[in-house]
Amino acid sequence: MEIRHLRYFLAVAELRNFTKAAEASFVAQSALSQQISRLEHELGAPLFVRGKRGAELTPAGELLLPHARRLVTDEALARAEMRSYLGLEKGRLNIGLIQTAASAVDVAGLVAEFYARHPGIELHIVNQSSTEMAENVRRGTLDLALVGIGQDELPAGLDSRPLAVDPLVAVAAERTADGLVGPVSVAQVLACGPFIQFAPGTGLRKHVDAAVRRAGLEAASSFELAQAADMLLFAVLGLGVTIVPRALTVTLAAQLAVAGQPYVILGLTDPLAVHPVTVVYHAARLSAAAREFVGLLTQAAIHKQKRSL
Repeated sequence: MEIRHLRYFLAVAELRNFTKAAEASFVAQSALSQQISRLEHELGAPLFVRGKRGAELTPAGELLLPHARRLVTDEALARAEMRSYLGLEKGRLNIGLIQTAASAVDVAGLVAEFYARHPGIELHIVNQSSTEMAENVRRGTLDLALVGIGQDELPAGLDSRPLAVDPLVAVAAERTADGLVGPVSVAQVLACGPFIQFAPGTGLRKHVDAAVRRAGLEAASSFELAQAADMLLFAVLGLGVTIVPRALTVTLAAQLAVAGQPYVILGLTDPLAVHPVTVVYHAARLSAAAREFVGLLTQAAIHKQKRSL
């Protein structure tokens, strides 16, 4: 005797109608009828009499009814208690996120999906620099963090999984780019005008600085901004040139179009100029909720990679 058979039995017993019971159970009527027949065969007695007024319980069905209700209720309670024990019904999940617009991973969508699945989990989300968030995971004040640095750049003792590697591109107003067509060198980018940079300590700033050093240059930033969206807007408005993850130009394309200024996106000749996205955590301390969220991130990354092949 299977629980699902008892659920179907209860649906018919309560609604007195096989069609309505099938709809309420989200199965085809033929499938529900087949499962009820199997239950009747297993028990050795008919459970319903089908008539003009619908499905009426037989004496055997009346006898089974209270037992079926108790068994189904007990099974639901057991599942609920196990979910609570595993930490997916109640608790708190502390997550650190880089600015989602600059990430090649749909972090906001995954947070929404997790919340829909586990509304009892209290989410606490902070936006900090990648360096700060990795350190806070190490200290245990964050359960996990999505950072803009690679696995080889993380503090010792932490676990991680790579999620994406996004190429860096240069963005400038058409008049600032002065006819440049990508791919271009970092030196060509910096020669276009004032350099618009992200705040120090961020993963993006670290990788842009590294690209500048590989070009044998030192960049003096005229603007150091805390919002990646502002970097792009300043560049589009002709205040300078910036280097950002390609994903950011896609995410904010509509917002930039509102500015009404023609601009260019230029690929870079430096193959090492990339923005890695990594989820970092301490495996020994992962709660069930944290483990679930890491799994969502990993599956989303795998799915995106398969789509791009």
